[in-house]
Amino acid sequence: MTSHARKSAILFAFLICMPLITGGQSGMFSRDAHAEIYRKAKKYNLVPVEKAVPGVFIDMRYKITSASGKPLYRNDMPCLVHRSTAEKLQKVSKALKTSGYALMIWDAWRPPEAHQALWDAVKDPNYVVPPSKGLSWHCYGISVDLTLVTLDGKPVEMPSKFDEFSSRAASKYSGGDPEIAKRVTLLQTAMQEAGFRVIKSEWWHFDDMNARGGIRDVTAADLGIAMP
Repeated sequence: MTSHARKSAILFAFLICMPLITGGQSGMFSRDAHAEIYRKAKKYNLVPVEKAVPGVFIDMRYKITSASGKPLYRNDMPCLVHRSTAEKLQKVSKALKTSGYALMIWDAWRPPEAHQALWDAVKDPNYVVPPSKGLSWHCYGISVDLTLVTLDGKPVEMPSKFDEFSSRAASKYSGGDPEIAKRVTLLQTAMQEAGFRVIKSEWWHFDDMNARGGIRDVTAADLGIAMP
């Protein structure tokens, strides 16, 4: 091989490797933007849902708005749950897949700072735990708000929208659509069989009643997350 050919080969190899060195998420030296948050979260037994639960979809609704009329979370808010809760969600995800459905997570771990803001906006103990009586289980990463979607992430009709504080939000569906009733029953059955509790006022909210391991409330400051 001539000197010119060797130089050309080296240049070609360098250009091929450049995306790996400087490029996007698949690069060998790329770094997850949430890596430091995940490292800190691990101390509290919190794990990222998208890594822990294969096939799950995430749409953190409080990034967009809330009952307060403004976002509770920044756009880069990670979706975290307790490690034990993630294991249960894995079982649910696997069970629902056989029926053609996947999970869409609307809210998971919620910083106490955000929970206080939500209470200040709603102030209805039927839908939000009053901070004076303790924190929501969301603040421990053992509660999740979620719905069903198709396996490719398309929405399906459910009883109500997220955080619709009306009779349609009740976990016991009383509408007249048999397909919606079937979906609600499917979702609640799968969640209960995995160890979650259904609550009366919200069909989308589920509590992990038997989370194993250390459980602590975790603030946004603990994980280095800036709030809006």
